[in-house]
Amino acid sequence: MLREKRSRDRRPVALGLAVLASGLFTAACGGPSASGGPAAQTGTATTKCSGGALQAAAKLKAAKTLPQFKPNAPVNLTGLKGKNITIITSTESVPFVAAIAAGAAQAANALGMHATVVDGKGSVAQWSQLVQQATAQHVAGIITVGASPAEMKPAVSAATSAGIPVVDTLTADQGSPLVAGTFAHVSISFYNSGRLQADYVIASCQADAHVLILGDNEFPGEVTRVQGMKAEFARLCPACKLTIQDTQVANLSTTLASETQTLLRRDPSITWVLPTYDAQATYIVPAIKQMGPESQVKVVGSDAVPSQLALVAGHDVQVADVGEPTTQSGWAAVDMLGRALTRNKPVDPDIPLRMFTVGNLVGLNFNSSDSLFGSNYRAQYLKLWGLR
Repeated sequence: MLREKRSRDRRPVALGLAVLASGLFTAACGGPSASGGPAAQTGTATTKCSGGALQAAAKLKAAKTLPQFKPNAPVNLTGLKGKNITIITSTESVPFVAAIAAGAAQAANALGMHATVVDGKGSVAQWSQLVQQATAQHVAGIITVGASPAEMKPAVSAATSAGIPVVDTLTADQGSPLVAGTFAHVSISFYNSGRLQADYVIASCQADAHVLILGDNEFPGEVTRVQGMKAEFARLCPACKLTIQDTQVANLSTTLASETQTLLRRDPSITWVLPTYDAQATYIVPAIKQMGPESQVKVVGSDAVPSQLALVAGHDVQVADVGEPTTQSGWAAVDMLGRALTRNKPVDPDIPLRMFTVGNLVGLNFNSSDSLFGSNYRAQYLKLWGLR
């Protein structure tokens, strides 16, 4: 029976986004694999692994391959040259968010538009103020990155009424309904991302694993990610035990490390930690290291932040990370905004997911989203936009 413990609900305060890892784990069904991956994934002791573990391993194998860009319908954006747009981040202190904004600015510049990136500083009030400011400046369009339009509906509605389209980036699952007033959102399936994190644990063949999930109910996308984790464990590892604890982005640097250690010491049977974004793992991994070399706890993160990928490559507590291309996501946001400005319909941005472990990180530049996910999208977008 799947069991879980929940923390008390907390009201949203501020939002932001962003971690990942690598290492090896001694599976209950057999020893660690020679390559440091889960036993079912590498073929070690597969006869002792459950059908669920083998299914998870098959999914991981597919998710490790380099994703291929899937172009949408062509749209002529050559007439957008000279237009001004504003890109509003939830907080530029989170590298993941800043990288997406930088990608959007890069794509806008390729179209000859003038992009201004402004920092929301993790404050919902600041986000609303920046949307209002952009509306007053009569910009052509607005892109939000991690700053959920659901938290600033009056400001977004005012922008839309003024004829300024708003595109939301990576604040909610791609399959979720649009927030009123937004033209479209550009995102991933947070649900499937969470499932892949769970798959790594399940593929270890530890049929009774105890997993600590550190969520953040401030973010609709992260709530969906936790739902994906729970569903995958229920489907493929029903005997696994889950402990679910919500955290708040505003408290990461002050309380998350000590809170993680408290939870792990309270229940020494926990051997896996699944943070919902990399900014959490930044504090979780050092907290686990401080507990001493005898600790068997491993981390499987998400977002493919460079610092966390380096840990994964070095077998340093964090053993895997599922991420999405930041720069490509920024280009996709500009593509969507361009479709709004040219009175075309929104399309599925098809932002891919990729699972990173020690094996497929060899030779890659962790600081380059293009190295991790491929760079063909640039030429493809320029062709779609009529620039080539």
